[in-house]
Amino acid sequence: MEWTQYLLDEIDFSDLRVMDAGTGTGRTTSLLAGKVAETGGKGRILSVDIDPETFPEAKRMLGEHARFVEFVKADLTCMPQIESESFDLIVCTETLCALNDRPLKALKGLAEFYRVLRKGGLLIIADDCPLPTAATPEQEVQVMRWQMYKAIAELTGEGHYTEIYPDELESAASLVGFRNIEWRTFAGGPLQQDTMEEWRKVIPPMVNEIGDEQTREAFLALISKICKKYKKEGGRDASSYIMKMRK
Repeated sequence: MEWTQYLLDEIDFSDLRVMDAGTGTGRTTSLLAGKVAETGGKGRILSVDIDPETFPEAKRMLGEHARFVEFVKADLTCMPQIESESFDLIVCTETLCALNDRPLKALKGLAEFYRVLRKGGLLIIADDCPLPTAATPEQEVQVMRWQMYKAIAELTGEGHYTEIYPDELESAASLVGFRNIEWRTFAGGPLQQDTMEEWRKVIPPMVNEIGDEQTREAFLALISKICKKYKKEGGRDASSYIMKMRK
């Protein structure tokens, strides 16, 4: 079964109260809204993000399905504006690693998910597996660009995504109180051209925040090297996992 099939497999969306934990590009919100529409349109979705600038693009993507969705600005690690035990389903895709920008912060997010889920409610987390070193030559570009991003963030004092190993996330979720935890891993697909183009736009402004000129020049040269390597050899994303658990 493919990633997209397994993510929402065997879930009946009729009359569900759903949270999309991390609006981001709006892709997951759109997927969830489509499921609600397919099952009669009685369900409702709350799409949450700390950055409300993500909401207009997500609304545009939703089109006529926007009527099923409410957008709320909130920090997923602290959501006092959201009532306890008010959701049947929470879906968090490619976002937990962003919460994990400092030790134990992701644990706070898990605790909030537990609080706002109804008893028996389902939490689904999808994220990339850590990729500290390239297991295959095809992963070298991905490893280089992620190591570079994290190194620059450390040098400039910015937070950065920190992926969590699935077995460690399972242990953390158990500590919070979740049960019936299961997870499945999926091989990474080809590294897409648009992903590389976005990375190439985002990284140079980060480099320019570095105080030392020689360090800046070294990183700018490395950007060029990574892009040339990708153009010549291509690359593959890290593997990912989907974890499901019940309150």
